Amino acid sequence: MKLKEEEEKKINTYSEKYPNTIHSTIIGDMYEGIAKKLLDNTIFKGLDLRISSGQITNKDGEFSKEVDCMIVEGEGDPIPNTDKYIYDISNVIAVIEVKKNLNKDDLLDSYFKMAKLSEMFDPRDMSENEFRLFRDAFRSTVGMEVPEHKHISNHNLEIQMIYHTLLIETLMPLRIVFGFYGYSSMKSLRKGFINFLQDHVSTESNPIKGFSPGTFPNQIFTRSSSLIKANGMPYVSPLDENGFWEAYTSSSHNPLLHFLELLWTKLSYKHGISSLDIFGDELTMEAVFRFIGAKPIRKNENIGWEFRYVELPNDLDTSPVFYQWEPQELSWSEYLLITWLCNGESMNTESDIFLDVLQKDGSDEDSFLEKLNKKNLVYKDEENNLQLLTDECVTVIKGDKFYAGENKDGKMSKWVLNKD
Repeated sequence: MKLKEEEEKKINTYSEKYPNTIHSTIIGDMYEGIAKKLLDNTIFKGLDLRISSGQITNKDGEFSKEVDCMIVEGEGDPIPNTDKYIYDISNVIAVIEVKKNLNKDDLLDSYFKMAKLSEMFDPRDMSENEFRLFRDAFRSTVGMEVPEHKHISNHNLEIQMIYHTLLIETLMPLRIVFGFYGYSSMKSLRKGFINFLQDHVSTESNPIKGFSPGTFPNQIFTRSSSLIKANGMPYVSPLDENGFWEAYTSSSHNPLLHFLELLWTKLSYKHGISSLDIFGDELTMEAVFRFIGAKPIRKNENIGWEFRYVELPNDLDTSPVFYQWEPQELSWSEYLLITWLCNGESMNTESDIFLDVLQKDGSDEDSFLEKLNKKNLVYKDEENNLQLLTDECVTVIKGDKFYAGENKDGKMSKWVLNKD
């Protein structure tokens, strides 16, 4: 935040010196300049990334409105007699809309600019690394393996809509709304966004397009508050028992740190960089607040999203909260099953060994597997085989307790060492 504060101080000094001569466009340019300096300090070197501005196009020849800042790969087409460029959407990593004061009108303007980008989506094949990001996000959200694309229509509406949403999210640039000032608190930012949504509620006679978890910006932030998309890239929110996906959260942590996690997650997957090299194996995590849940619905011929939101109590302390990451605690029978699968063995729910595990647990199949699925460890495929939802599963015994967790990011190993 030091660079941001230093550059804001320069602008304030300049404004005090020339209070009546600075045009609003010039003021906007100064704040965009701060954003570009901040962004330049966030991108990985050696990946041919650069900070630019201009417009975005797609293979159909559509163009975005002018983009304040964008993080891009490679060289774009220069716009004559300007310092701006045109980039194909496939070469854009992130789009940043910069606002000096993020108020209601600016929120509306920014949202629809970002929604326009979603309409410009170019379908294309994913790279192997991009599929890893899509797969991890889908598994952590839905609790099952990614179906083959040709079979997705065999699943219920919730699975289909989340599948398509996450597929597009994987291939689209991050969409970020960067407000220097404006909403004074996280609660006021939440209220402003809910008021905006309530002004655009669809009816059966007047369906309004452009409002879905996919069109929400990945992050909207101002001052020390953020709204953040929980699409598994990296922030995770699984489906609840009513089929709602808690797709939008809020936070009072440093917004720039959240932005870095969003950006570096996308880059680390895209370029096959180990998360350990970027994020380390830190176990202290930032807690976020539940905000908006989304559920696909069908009414007559229309398919859309139903939203619900959490209203925070007036007396709730919304200062930053941290927690320590821990693996999932297991029962003895759960531990036996997970260890069996972690060792590369197979298990079918109709097998004698599985029935023996159920007998040890004293529960029925549905409740037993539901608990493991909610722990994001196991799911049952269409042939009744049990499959892990992890890539590098580790099970451990600590004292008289049993644990299992994903270790591809090193957290499980770090936790075990810390517990010794």
